[in-house]
Amino acid sequence: MPLVKNGKDLNNNNNREEPCEPKTDWKSLYMLTAFCFFDGIQYSMFIVSLWPYLNTIDPGAGAAFFGIITAGFSFGQAFGSPILGFWMNRVKSIRQPMTAGLVIQILSNAIYGCMENFSQKDRKYIMLASRILVGLGSGNVAVMRAYAANASTVKDRAKAITMIATSWVCGITVGPGIQVAYSPIGYPGYKFLKFFHFDMYTAPAFLASLTDLLCLILLWTMLQEDYVGLASGQKKEDPLFALPKPKLTPMFVCIFTRFTLMFTVTNMESIGSMFTMAMYEWSNEEAVKYNGFIQLAQAGVSLAANLVFTFKLADFISNGHERKSAILGLFIGLTYHLVTYAWPFLPDKLSSKIEYTSSNSSTEIVGCYTSKFKWCSYTHQVPLWLYVAATMSILGLSFPVTFVPINTDKSF
Repeated sequence: MPLVKNGKDLNNNNNREEPCEPKTDWKSLYMLTAFCFFDGIQYSMFIVSLWPYLNTIDPGAGAAFFGIITAGFSFGQAFGSPILGFWMNRVKSIRQPMTAGLVIQILSNAIYGCMENFSQKDRKYIMLASRILVGLGSGNVAVMRAYAANASTVKDRAKAITMIATSWVCGITVGPGIQVAYSPIGYPGYKFLKFFHFDMYTAPAFLASLTDLLCLILLWTMLQEDYVGLASGQKKEDPLFALPKPKLTPMFVCIFTRFTLMFTVTNMESIGSMFTMAMYEWSNEEAVKYNGFIQLAQAGVSLAANLVFTFKLADFISNGHERKSAILGLFIGLTYHLVTYAWPFLPDKLSSKIEYTSSNSSTEIVGCYTSKFKWCSYTHQVPLWLYVAATMSILGLSFPVTFVPINTDKSF
């Protein structure tokens, strides 16, 4: 028997008031997109100058320890991401864990900027500690990605996650180019209050600290958290709303693909200065400046590709085309390695080492250091124009084409 009240059939679905449809909190997502962009810059801004700086303040550190320093960031982030993510889940807010991450990054960048105040024998260890700490604070990226999923509706989720993910990609591609702006300062630069050394190596660290401080202020004054994507208590009890079990194989493939991609990009960026100094006889200052310009051009290509993905192809890629895009991106990356490999049929070989006295009265090695690297005697030189063109275009395109789809893949 129908229930009637005020002339309306309560059993009739047409008489029921539809709940207000939740809307994605784009304001907070745009702010976190900027935060994620700055975080990516901090990761890569030091890449170009890291080896020349270490070689300047501690010439005996060696390439092997430089590799350990480069890995320090990723090591710290591997610990920071789950710790800050667990913290976020416990407090049901991103504000506290992000505050901790930003404070750690401010302190670690300040330590990096004051590196020369430590004794020479300790500088490489202090640099390693600062990179581990900044990686630990960079666990914020995982928190921001989780928020993007929770603060967006199902309809907007692909775009929201893509926007956060691509902003970090844009940051790590733009970062090395920013170093170009500081190369005119040179080295040793300027000294303030006897312990602040402001030069082309330390200036990015001080800029990063100020950027983190600005993000911290905005986090507590302007960010309004809104978790419209989370299920309500009523929905959680609905068996039709239950989330499916994750598929481990697709998850592993996506994680391994991301690992491969980050391994390739980090490897190319970290040894880029070392490679070009040996290959093209660049000095420390030239390596910082020229690699900065190369990375800046590469950033332009990556930025354009990321914008196309975010605003034009996000829905298309997330509609079952993730695998094709990722395979295409990996193939482009493979092409880059084949094009820039020092093949034995190339006409020119590397030159032997040359020593000269630079403007700051320190002896600097230019060219391939044959007493340290045996491959200098038989390795052929990759044409400079080919290396520059491939790094800017091919590598710049490979990263976003691979990275975006594995962040939005719904197969698991």
